[in-house]
Amino acid sequence: MATSQAAGSTISSGAPWPGGTALLEDALHVVLPQAHPLATRESLDIAELAAEPWILGCLKTEAYLHRYAERAGFTPDVRGSTTDYPFARSLVTAGMGVSLIPSIALVPSVPGVRVVPVKAPAPTRYVGAATIGRHGERPLVAAFLRALREQAAQQGPSGPDGPRKSAA
Repeated sequence: MATSQAAGSTISSGAPWPGGTALLEDALHVVLPQAHPLATRESLDIAELAAEPWILGCLKTEAYLHRYAERAGFTPDVRGSTTDYPFARSLVTAGMGVSLIPSIALVPSVPGVRVVPVKAPAPTRYVGAATIGRHGERPLVAAFLRALREQAAQQGPSGPDGPRKSAA
């Protein structure tokens, strides 16, 4: 069972919570306006963005941003918050700030922004399914979880262009 370092704690990719079924590890990436001076970088340390205004795409992303910013020694200047990642990307495109957005929310790509991976330790979300009780006793739930695991395995790990097919 593989483990990943996320926000200071080791999380098993087998089941990130009791009774859960892990499906995907979804990396978060910095989204910058295309003309931003750091937009041509291959990867960024979150500390390099300490002076930037931030646009948030959801409350969970805000928690990641604050945790990683604190590790890097700064408090992010949050200028806008939404519960809609496409709208957050629109605000970035308009030059209102930078954002931290999970790979799954970066599909489809949009013109006017550049997606840059965060250097390790990079923030990563864990996407999974939770059930009540033992799903082995409920054939339809077990079949649904199997289908979810198969689909997630086909997607492979996520990258700056969203979920991608694994090489295996």
